[in-house]
Amino acid sequence: MSNQAFDRSGSSGPSGPSGPQDPMEETRQTLAHLARLTMPIPPAHLMVGYLLAHAERVRFTPTLDTDAPLAMAFGVHRRIEVPLVPWEGFARGVPIPDPLLWIEAARSETRSPLSIRVSTDDRLLGALLARHFERRQAGDVRRQREDQVQRLRQQVDQTLDIYAELKRLLADPDREAEGHLPEFLVMAEEQMAHLSQELTALKGQMNLS
Repeated sequence: MSNQAFDRSGSSGPSGPSGPQDPMEETRQTLAHLARLTMPIPPAHLMVGYLLAHAERVRFTPTLDTDAPLAMAFGVHRRIEVPLVPWEGFARGVPIPDPLLWIEAARSETRSPLSIRVSTDDRLLGALLARHFERRQAGDVRRQREDQVQRLRQQVDQTLDIYAELKRLLADPDREAEGHLPEFLVMAEEQMAHLSQELTALKGQMNLS
């Protein structure tokens, strides 16, 4: 199966979704349009109905994640020469070609996200999917920055601990003759200043995103 999520050169129709929407409403809108396109394909149409009933768990992905606890792929094309299976399902990497068997397998995964990949040449559906991918990418970037902020804070805390220990040693009369301690103290101060600058810049990027 091709990993291309959609081809914008496909069918005619509305130019695309209008304005930013609530993510859940956007998911339902995408599924509703997918439902209209799959009406001539009963197995795929059945599974879109299942997804509409569990819309809060739906995660659209640009490529098929067969290793996800629950995954499925739709091939919805108006051009009949595109040789794609209309629907296929997976449960923990195991292919399940029958929709009813997939639903039965999914009963033990009531909290798992539903990883959905759609291949289509429908322009509106392609635009809706692109918005999901953009939001997911933006979320991934923000999570990466949040992880960076957490790591920087840990480094600042460690450097502060080292700085406090050096100050304590310098205050000890028995240690004041050790000439390398002031040098280490300056290094710790410089490190704290550098980390603080990085932390401030990263927080600024997060506020702008």
